[in-house]
Amino acid sequence: MSYSSVLKEELFNIEITEIDEIYAELFGVFISKAYITEQEVYFSTENTSLAKRVYSHLKKILKLNIQIRYLTSKKLGIHNVYEIVIQYRKSEKEEFTNFLKKLFSHKNFEVVKSEEKIKGIIRGFFFSCGYVRAPIKGYALDFFVDTEDAATFLYYLFKEMGKRVFQTDKKSKSLVYMRNSEDIMDIIYMIGGLNTFFDFEETTINKEIRNKINRNKNWEIANETKKISILYGANSIEGAVGEGKMKVFFLDADILDKLPVGRVPIESVLGSRIYTLEEIRAINFHFCFPFE
Repeated sequence: MSYSSVLKEELFNIEITEIDEIYAELFGVFISKAYITEQEVYFSTENTSLAKRVYSHLKKILKLNIQIRYLTSKKLGIHNVYEIVIQYRKSEKEEFTNFLKKLFSHKNFEVVKSEEKIKGIIRGFFFSCGYVRAPIKGYALDFFVDTEDAATFLYYLFKEMGKRVFQTDKKSKSLVYMRNSEDIMDIIYMIGGLNTFFDFEETTINKEIRNKINRNKNWEIANETKKISILYGANSIEGAVGEGKMKVFFLDADILDKLPVGRVPIESVLGSRIYTLEEIRAINFHFCFPFE
């Protein structure tokens, strides 16, 4: 199961009782994917949990005829598709119109100033077109939105929240995305993915610690290289070796991580000898030390 799927499954378990938040979440789902006219609302998805959630939300707030259909699509392989359709009779037109008005009132930023509505909208967008990359592979939160109008709305919503967000076109869709780990964690936490948030945070901290260790290690190696060059008047380590002034130790990365810092342990474990320039050119060396 992908990282996005894990987060979505966690979010599907969130129970919403506030009517305003239900409308906000439905707005986020529908504006990014649904087909909406004055006569009907049509929404389709391959996600069973999302179909059940949308249908359940609609039954809580509407008395209209809500149909849910299960189809098998053979386009680009076999896919199970759920279709949800809202239609109305003549006597129900007013209720349907009021539903659309309340739904689209969320496009006004003045209406969505409450945190409940904002998190509902973003959660709805994530359900229908969101993707988050596992932090061990990098930091990415993407929304592949069907229309530029809906993408622009989401972009400015994030801007209003002070997030570092970007918008572009990709594969006939509008892409709204974030690449900053702190912003991504804020969004995951806001929409209710607490378990995913803590996992993301732990992975991010561990990555930063490893990167810091690697930077320090590279800095120490560069410092040693500089000292050797100064001490022996050589333009390069290779030159110093060529003059017979250095011993070179060849280490596997796995062994290198396990060894303590210092010359004695390295010599005692691996031994040493003088390498010729031809040998130096043939393989990459990891450590080198001047003769005593």
